[in-house]
Amino acid sequence: MNDKVDCDQPAVSTEKKILWFVFRLSVSVALVVWIFKSVDVGAFTQAAISPRVIPMIAMVVFSLFFVFLGGMKLWVLMRGFSPIPLKRFMAYFFFAGSVGSLVPAIIGDFTLIGLAKRSQIPIHQSVSALLMDRFITIIVAVFIFTPFTIALVSSVSPLYIILLTSASVLLSGGLVWIVYKFAPSALGKVAVMKNFWVAFSLYFTTYRKDLSINMIVCGLRGIVSGLTLIFALMAADLNPPVFATLCISNSLSIITHIPVSLSGLGFFEGSGLLLFEAIGMNREKVLAGLFYHRLYIIIWAALTALVLTRSASRKPRPEGGV
Repeated sequence: MNDKVDCDQPAVSTEKKILWFVFRLSVSVALVVWIFKSVDVGAFTQAAISPRVIPMIAMVVFSLFFVFLGGMKLWVLMRGFSPIPLKRFMAYFFFAGSVGSLVPAIIGDFTLIGLAKRSQIPIHQSVSALLMDRFITIIVAVFIFTPFTIALVSSVSPLYIILLTSASVLLSGGLVWIVYKFAPSALGKVAVMKNFWVAFSLYFTTYRKDLSINMIVCGLRGIVSGLTLIFALMAADLNPPVFATLCISNSLSIITHIPVSLSGLGFFEGSGLLLFEAIGMNREKVLAGLFYHRLYIIIWAALTALVLTRSASRKPRPEGGV
């Protein structure tokens, strides 16, 4: 009886994963259908088939720089646990990032954790680095860029937004202090969680310099993210306002962390349409720019995964082997 239950558990888990994937795919499809129903498809097609070449090239260059900065800021957090070379870690990061762009992002995270283990970084340490990096990224997007986005696209008083942001920062700081103060006693009862917390807490003591560098690179990456989207919109023959696009781009990045669609497909583009329309930009051309942005991500992810997979499969043949 017990053996049967044990055998059925993986099947149930797999079934749940399939259902969750179908749900997210359905959400993406529904959002994409809504997007195209809300625009003039003819005008969109006209804008999409004739991109401006120089902004398109600039978008690709800044996109690559954006990915590099993402790998660099995570490497800064992981290098304290193991002296992994930046070049090797970047290969891991590019491959995991390409996987996460084609499938649910969490699979990309698991891929990176598995690859990091090859370089003698235990799972609890790589998970702590990933969570800290994700936490800093969201904090920068939510508390630095998003308040300006709200002020730009709504009639809410900037003073009210500043007060709300200040209160949120203080509340978040208080929650971090509470977690830091009481997590050791709460998590220490479970061996796995204890190891995770020991690694995570090092960023507040031993690795504070690395944490500061991560924050600085994270802010720079936010600017590069905005510039990438600016060039994508310029490729669609738009002249987007620089500051507003920087803010909107980073606010949109939060959406990719909400696991209700496949890698933010449809959710990212639909939100972008609404936000850029709110500041007076043409819907069809905005959609064309977002289409270039998404198409590049898919092509880059597929090519990166293909190249790195083929490189990894080329193992030297043992001497004397047939």
